[in-house]
Amino acid sequence: MRKPALMAPAIAALVTAMTMTPALAQDMTVTPGNTLTAAPAAWLGEVPHFVMMGTAGGRSYDVQLTRIAEGGVVAGFAGKREYLPGEGGTWRYGDFEVGLEIVLDGVEKAIELEYENNDFSTHPLPADFTLQGEEFPEGLLSYLEVEAEWETAEGVVNDEVTGWSGTLSLAIDTGTPDGEGLLPDGMIGGYVVAQSGADSLVISFTVPVTEYEKDE
Repeated sequence: MRKPALMAPAIAALVTAMTMTPALAQDMTVTPGNTLTAAPAAWLGEVPHFVMMGTAGGRSYDVQLTRIAEGGVVAGFAGKREYLPGEGGTWRYGDFEVGLEIVLDGVEKAIELEYENNDFSTHPLPADFTLQGEEFPEGLLSYLEVEAEWETAEGVVNDEVTGWSGTLSLAIDTGTPDGEGLLPDGMIGGYVVAQSGADSLVISFTVPVTEYEKDE
């Protein structure tokens, strides 16, 4: 699993009062002082945040970082775009990643969400993408992979969960084009309701983008 980039500076207010339930040490619970009582019913807006509630790979997640800033338990929070070769020397915006690193009780834990489409830049936003099993699909379809990695005395977690169905509602995807028209910065935000077998997740995120990659 690739490490997410370091957190962009100065993104909203301090996250406080983070806890992890000891009985669920191999699950992930991260809750600020004002916790949600249920999974969000819609995107939580443009303030940088990461909320992920439900299960993936049979593991329980209750990650409620509704306002993310430097410091606290958050060691890194960043997005990355990936561009694929297109026709005539152009580039297709085929992939973006949302990476979160936190440190709980001295243990570094990482989550990465990867979303794929043939070319996200061809779809005006806001837009709803149906999640399915094909990589880099054309049209209003997307592919989701959920990765998690950490190690404690109870064992090693190294999950890669695919096969998701449901919806990615992409709300914002902004940035300043470089000389090739590619976006190395800006923000990406959206809302996901997803199912994979017995697993189900609700996710809301707005992440600062800190880099892009060309897959040549």
